[in-house]
Amino acid sequence: MTAGAAQYGRGDYVSDESTRKERPPEPAWVGRVQTVIDDEWVRLVNPHGAEWITRKKDLREASAAQRAAYDSAVPYRVGPRP
Repeated sequence: MTAGAAQYGRGDYVSDESTRKERPPEPAWVGRVQTVIDDEWVRLVNPHGAEWITRKKDLREASAAQRAAYDSAVPYRVGPRP
């Protein structure tokens, strides 16, 4: 993760707090930064390839457990991961 508040770069694992729900309870979505659009917006991708755009202010760094769960959910592919 790059230094500084709300500074995320391509490949960073983040939790999008704007997706958290109280009723019914649902945890925040975890994604990897696909594209930094500008100073306010980023494009994230989930383990299955779905993308969404969100504000950087709604993100926090994903925990080690969240990163491990993300990686285990990524479908197998041939070759090294970038």
